[in-house]
Amino acid sequence: MKAFLQGLLTGHGPLIPFLALLSISTLIFLVASRLSRHADTIADETGLGGLWIGTVLLAASTSLPEVLTAVNAALLDAPDIGVGDIFGANMANMLILAVLGLVFFRRRILEHVHKEHMQSGLLGILLMVMAGVGIIAGGWGRIGHVGLETIMIAAVYLGGMRLLYRLAVLPVHSAEPIRGRSLNRVRLWEAAGGFALGAIGLLILTPVLVLSAEAVSLETGISTTFVGTLLVGLATTLPELSTTFSAIRLGAFDLAVGNLFGSVMFNMVILLLMDVAYARGPLLGFVARDHLLTILVGVTLLALGIVAILFRGRRRVFPLRLENFVMIATYILGLWLLYSLGSP
Repeated sequence: MKAFLQGLLTGHGPLIPFLALLSISTLIFLVASRLSRHADTIADETGLGGLWIGTVLLAASTSLPEVLTAVNAALLDAPDIGVGDIFGANMANMLILAVLGLVFFRRRILEHVHKEHMQSGLLGILLMVMAGVGIIAGGWGRIGHVGLETIMIAAVYLGGMRLLYRLAVLPVHSAEPIRGRSLNRVRLWEAAGGFALGAIGLLILTPVLVLSAEAVSLETGISTTFVGTLLVGLATTLPELSTTFSAIRLGAFDLAVGNLFGSVMFNMVILLLMDVAYARGPLLGFVARDHLLTILVGVTLLALGIVAILFRGRRRVFPLRLENFVMIATYILGLWLLYSLGSP
């Protein structure tokens, strides 16, 4: 099937794969927009709240494209495409936060979210730094062909999620019980079913999206690291863009922000899945050091997002917050530097 689709998409110039990429991207955007509505219903009916549902359930579902892309890249012995996609998606998630902050500037999104999102951002920074140290050191050791660094990243993620659950969920349970929850079980099950169908839809559509992106890279001759970071990274974050956009329109700001920060953290766990699928040895010992630049840019963007939440509400005169412009400029600068490094 892959060879058949690649034959259809390649050999005729970049126009056909670009059109295919645009068409599949539109379908993914429509499917993912429904995920946020169902996730908002689940958060409301279960009482878990938008922060927890967005950071875990919605983030894991919208990261399906990254999972598929990364594992396939590892199986095809193209680790730089997969790792570039992961770090590029992290950068793109923060770009989405900045752009939507400007688009919906009148709603002052970050002024209405829980401060616990800062802890999610800090955990994301820690996980990315761990990956960077693994790349610099060429690995921390191995268990079989799997690197200890990717195992530790997954372990730290699980520990951080346990802490976040205690911070986000226990206060909800200590409050007054939600009234009439038993009367809305049908609504809850309908939302869960719709969410599952949406996730399956992403599972079907995203391989075609990845093949279209790869076809564009083959037809244009752009380097794999740059393609993984920019083209594939942006393409696989379309579900995050769609769900975040829809959540903001619904007024579910914690769901929106939790989805973006949660996706960053979950993406780092995908490194372990890649490492398991990559039979040559510890994954981070075989990737280009150019990824250190994308890690640095990603950490900077996460830090700016944390600062934006920390100092929210302190400047009410000018609604267009400076952090949004700085984050967008940082993203563009990082891509330019990465392209310059990959140029002959």
